Amino acid sequence: MIELKNCTVCGKVFPSNGFTNTCPLCREKDEADFKKIRDYLYIHPCSNMYEVSVTLGMPIHQIKRYLREDRLEIIEKNNSFLHCEICKTSIRSGKYCSECGPKADHPLHSYTIEKESTGKRKTVINYYTCKESNLRRAASR
Repeated sequence: MIELKNCTVCGKVFPSNGFTNTCPLCREKDEADFKKIRDYLYIHPCSNMYEVSVTLGMPIHQIKRYLREDRLEIIEKNNSFLHCEICKTSIRSGKYCSECGPKADHPLHSYTIEKESTGKRKTVINYYTCKESNLRRAASR
């Protein structure tokens, strides 16, 4: 059975294949935008995100999304723009650092938070969350 969804970009209704939340037209535009960025970085490999954004007229959040999807990579090892979603260390692409990545690949993972109590004991709280999806689109590099 075909599921109908609203495109998260333009709002139009489209038949979903279950793998995307955008309609075919918005997906094509997104792929064309990514190709522009990729081609620009091929010619200007040391450009920073601001230069790419201004030169190509792309919003920073769109470039950051490509970084989070592992489609682009920041050259500098210690940047102040992209951080691991778990431990907050600086990363070059994706959502997790090399240490937290294997933990995040499990469909159910826990986060432990230690809180100071009024005595010498610490309160330990475990949070369990389900990972949204283990499917990942192949990088177009």
